Amino acid sequence: MKKIILNRILIGIIVCLSISICILIICIINRPHYINTEELETAVITEVPISESLIDNDSETSDKTADKTEASEAIATEESVQKKYGKTSTEVNIRDADNPQAKVLATVDAGTKFEIIEIQNNGWIKIIYDGAEAYISSSYVILINE
Repeated sequence: MKKIILNRILIGIIVCLSISICILIICIINRPHYINTEELETAVITEVPISESLIDNDSETSDKTADKTEASEAIATEESVQKKYGKTSTEVNIRDADNPQAKVLATVDAGTKFEIIEIQNNGWIKIIYDGAEAYISSSYVILINE
């Protein structure tokens, strides 16, 4: 009689442990996957048409240098005007200031896209959310090009 009770207790413990292991496996599979965006850098390559004065072989060297400088300035201006976009890597809070104690304006789902105003050095990104400036932690942002 004691062996039967002991066996049933042990079987119950084994069943409980098996269920716990299954639940843990499901939690591990469904956990959010974070990407460290501080190490990622994106490069944007833009093509600028070569002006005819750069191709002209009869022009003086100083003219070519001036044209190259103008082309470089045009590239820099175009890159500074180009908008940056990002999306969330997981469910994340949008805040009204760049600190974790700031008021939460909203919580958005993974994959939510937004326009980036500024990438700050303090680990926060200034974005446009519902037509106003807001902040999101850069730990949960994936930079995208559109």
